[in-house]
Amino acid sequence: MTEALPGPAPLAKQVKILLGIWFVILVPWLPVFTLIGTAGAFDDANGRWDLYRYLAVAWTYPLLVGVAYFFRRRKPELCWLPMAPAILMLLRAAGAG
Repeated sequence: MTEALPGPAPLAKQVKILLGIWFVILVPWLPVFTLIGTAGAFDDANGRWDLYRYLAVAWTYPLLVGVAYFFRRRKPELCWLPMAPAILMLLRAAGAG
């Protein structure tokens, strides 16, 4: 009669650590890059495509953190997803993009 109800499987240690890192980065990300940085990006004279690239990175990172958190139990491999904008920006800085 004291049978335990099956609950969700515990998260892997790697998933816990990565989600913790993404949320720590997200705290300063929202005010600095999303709000202040977006206003500064419009003042830059580098060109329209650089502006769009900045906006894409600044606005998609919080969304990707949310997706990684939402699917943390069903698809734990998505915990690497928030790293995608950083990789794209590093490739752009290296001249590959």
